[in-house]
Amino acid sequence: MVDEAYAYRLPATFDDVSAAPLLCAGIIGYRALRRAALPPAGRLGIYGFGASAHLAAQVALAEGAAVHVITRSEAARRHALELGVASAGAADGAPPEPLDSAILFAPAGEVVPAALAALDRGGTLAVAGIHLSDVPPLDYERHLFQERRLCSVTANTRADGEEFLALAARLRLRVATRPYPLTEADRALADLAHGRVTGAAVLVP
Repeated sequence: MVDEAYAYRLPATFDDVSAAPLLCAGIIGYRALRRAALPPAGRLGIYGFGASAHLAAQVALAEGAAVHVITRSEAARRHALELGVASAGAADGAPPEPLDSAILFAPAGEVVPAALAALDRGGTLAVAGIHLSDVPPLDYERHLFQERRLCSVTANTRADGEEFLALAARLRLRVATRPYPLTEADRALADLAHGRVTGAAVLVP
């Protein structure tokens, strides 16, 4: 038994394996999307394309955004294009147009200057990871001038969770998963660290 104050009602449209990523990766990705202050029909950049990003991208697409993905993984770029993003480029590339908003899902601080430089004036970059490597020095004129904003994403609220789960059901989000037996948790972590998972790794007891 779980106190209802600490539980969510899961949409019946998802089985257990598909529902698991919604509760962590999905909700924090949704929080990051809202923190990025994406305007209606705006231009969104997503840096890194894993468990959170592939769900947040689908919400943004459903809301009319043009989504541009930048990631090191060729498989992730293919996955992003299959979901309908406007472009998917390599990690050392840049989006084809200025961005209104961007989300950094990759835990790579060295990407922050490039993501800020890709923003149009008044744009917002949300850093969604709980861990980030060191951010190199920023050039004020290139990275922050013209009212660009840089913000972090620390946690989520219950309202975020309820809103996202309702959206997930209504939009019938496509949850990409790779299940692992609980006894192979070490292998799952190694595969994640080496970019061998497209979507979310899910441990199955």
